[in-house]
Amino acid sequence: MRNLIIGIISVIAIWFILNLFGINSTYVIPNSVEWATKFILPWIILYWLIRLVKNLEKNNQ
Repeated sequence: MRNLIIGIISVIAIWFILNLFGINSTYVIPNSVEWATKFILPWIILYWLIRLVKNLEKNNQ
């Protein structure tokens, strides 16, 4: 619960900071999330999938 509150506060702070510098936050934040889900998230999933397979192989031996 604490991490969720910190995350929400961080997003709101980034939103206001971007607006202070004149950056269109309604464009930047959704595009950043889209970019992260396209390029970063698959690598994280692949990493954990490889760890799962290695762990299953280790337990079967």
